Amino acid sequence: MHLQTLTLALLAGASTTLAAPNTTKPFSTWMASSWRSKGQKLNNHYVQAIIHEGLQKAATQQKDAELLKYASNAISSLVKDDGTLIGWNATYYTLDDVRFGNNILYFWNSEGRKSKKYEIAAKGLREQLNRWPRTPTGGFWHRAPIYKNQMWLDGIYMADTFYATYTSYFEPQNTTAWNDITLQFDLVEEHCRNHTSNLLQHGYSEDKSTVWANPVTGASPHVWDRAVGWYFVALVEVLEVFPKSHPGYAKLKKYLTTLADGLKKAQDVSGGWWLIMNEPYPGESRNYIESSATAMFAYAYLKGIRLGLLDAAYKTTAVKAWDLMIDEFVQYEKNGTLSWTGTVEVGSLSGSASYEYYTSNTPTMSSVATSIAPSASGASCATADFTRFPTSDAACAVGSNQGIPSNTSDAFSKCCKSAPVERWNGDCGNYCLSVEQSIADLQKCFQDNGVRAGSIFCNSNNTATATGKPSGSATGTRGGASGTSNAGASQSTGAAPAVVPQGVSKAGLGMLGMIVVSVFAGAML
Repeated sequence: MHLQTLTLALLAGASTTLAAPNTTKPFSTWMASSWRSKGQKLNNHYVQAIIHEGLQKAATQQKDAELLKYASNAISSLVKDDGTLIGWNATYYTLDDVRFGNNILYFWNSEGRKSKKYEIAAKGLREQLNRWPRTPTGGFWHRAPIYKNQMWLDGIYMADTFYATYTSYFEPQNTTAWNDITLQFDLVEEHCRNHTSNLLQHGYSEDKSTVWANPVTGASPHVWDRAVGWYFVALVEVLEVFPKSHPGYAKLKKYLTTLADGLKKAQDVSGGWWLIMNEPYPGESRNYIESSATAMFAYAYLKGIRLGLLDAAYKTTAVKAWDLMIDEFVQYEKNGTLSWTGTVEVGSLSGSASYEYYTSNTPTMSSVATSIAPSASGASCATADFTRFPTSDAACAVGSNQGIPSNTSDAFSKCCKSAPVERWNGDCGNYCLSVEQSIADLQKCFQDNGVRAGSIFCNSNNTATATGKPSGSATGTRGGASGTSNAGASQSTGAAPAVVPQGVSKAGLGMLGMIVVSVFAGAML
């Protein structure tokens, strides 16, 4: 699933990350005003739909009349008086853009259910679903004719949340529609659910004709975090409007609670989740803790708890994710705005769906990634390469594109034991060998002494220990999320493989909407 491109020019003059200020300003409306300051153009594509859904929720939760009016006017500008959606092609079948129907329904409902143009527009989208190409068993094609007989988790969020909300408003007694909505979930559960991890693969090909399809299930090979995030949110939002008396309600709730269990078990000790979640990839080279799914999981957990769909015990999981978001993924800019980082730009089943494909689509390291105070050396560190170590011996470093994080000297003195502390990347970081301890123990010690996971880099797997002294060489093995490879490495040590610092993603604030603003609104809507 691809997100809008946000050029780095939009961030010019506001690319320096600052320490989180001590403020009572709501993150929801703060992030909303930050997005508005970028001058984004509006259309009915799903990215903009999600952004404005977030604005709607933030405005409602914070009772911000001006922001709500802005969002209302923005959506209204895309719907003509006769109900025609500007720029809409009713013969183009892509589930992504059905998401805009939720914005229409929101304002139709919240503004007194009086707008005839919104009612006509929503009906047009609903009728398009009746014409939608389907798999032999009744599932919506993700996009026609490109993805023939394919269902993706993304599409459940994009289309079936609208389908369910529309039905609840206009056809609440339409059993056929509720059956059909249930069927969409049943099909992805049947083909994509891993009953060991309780997670779901990205999608499946019903006729198994695609290059990536499992010959038995038709499923794609990997659990992509954002697709699971879309699906997790979809379950919560559909259950919110689904009739409890319908047999599908119990099925969907079981799907939700099972996934909640799987996600809790898959959560990294940092509080986030890996881009590729299925074993043995967490901790592997090129894999990293990704921000958009972390935000979606937090949102769905919190809203699910509030609605009584999930046990309150999951609040600990959600709050841990929230803390990581605030510490690592929110950037506090010099001009007083917020930015969001660490989001992968795209993930699709259009090609090989290989691990190499997914992990090649990562944000660049062209800007600061973690919310740490800048040092005087920040400017010279902006282009530092943190994937190369000066030694091939097992070691961990602490550094950032803004220089050595402040208040780390105590951590090095406590954690490095007899190993000397060496400079790394000029003045951009320090490192030491994992002498008399494993990489996992060294990472954990750094974190226990206040070093954020996003600024820790290691070049070996969790069980490795140093065998010699620093080489002093300018070259070495390539690092990654936690070094060369963590395949098979135990996660029971309590140490988090380092989060790869990601620059300002080209998607950037394109994930603002539901993913960020709604989480910042406290998932209260």
